Amino acid sequence: MSSPKLAVVVASVNGLPYLADCLEALEARAPEAEVVVADWTDEATRQLVRERFPKVKLLSFDEPMAVPELRAAGIFASGAPYVALIEDHCNVREGWAERLVSAHEVGHSVVGGSIRNSPYLRIRDWAAFFCEYSRYMEPAPAGEVDDLPGMNVSYDRRALDAIDDLLHEGRWESWLHGRLLERGFVLWCEPAAVLDHAKDFGFVEFLSQRYHYSRSYAGMRNAELGGKRLLFALGSPLIMPLMYWRIARNVLARRRHRRELALATPLILLYMGVWAGGEAIGYTLGGGRSLLQVR
Repeated sequence: MSSPKLAVVVASVNGLPYLADCLEALEARAPEAEVVVADWTDEATRQLVRERFPKVKLLSFDEPMAVPELRAAGIFASGAPYVALIEDHCNVREGWAERLVSAHEVGHSVVGGSIRNSPYLRIRDWAAFFCEYSRYMEPAPAGEVDDLPGMNVSYDRRALDAIDDLLHEGRWESWLHGRLLERGFVLWCEPAAVLDHAKDFGFVEFLSQRYHYSRSYAGMRNAELGGKRLLFALGSPLIMPLMYWRIARNVLARRRHRRELALATPLILLYMGVWAGGEAIGYTLGGGRSLLQVR
């Protein structure tokens, strides 16, 4: 049997049933891929992986680990020439793996795809989706782009070598992709490489996620900002209209889900207010342990 061309690294922080659904989708739609799960949830989740998915390479961590750290651990444990990153609340669709590999084989070092909202009936789910993934929703632009999602992206080994130190530091994709762009890599979007975002966020849960994500993000930036971080803290409320404008632009440009955007707007604005507050605290007090709370 030939060695797999694609490794799929799954950062597992939500446990069951999300991880089981994710692995079932990979088993059905990317059967030839090398699958690496980096998990810190619980023993019940790991036991299910061992029993139902024996081909999966399982990395178990007893202490809480941040999503970027889990991604890095999975990358370092993989062996295939191309390494894709997803999360446990993501279900790949038909043709996903083939699209990524084909793009790599014609010379693209960094390839990402589109994200589809799976829990689509409730407005709170649309609000969460718009806040996180409006830039990557279908139809994503094909070709060279200036940004790709962190949980539907694939790298060749040359690209991974260029960000090795950032992976060891546990950096988010904004740092990884910024480095790659600085070094002349092209970020390539293959819109047909689609996965479903299948996380069912509760209202309070997503408020918490917005706070912890923004605080951890701001905390990571403090070292590079120096004294300017206090100015960024004071200016944090200004990001609310900017972020909402970006979301609205992304949705309107695609000519779909406009009704959902209108209905979700009050929640989106509330979530953005929490994000702004989290950034302000992160810039003034640091990230604390917020990074470990991000799901």
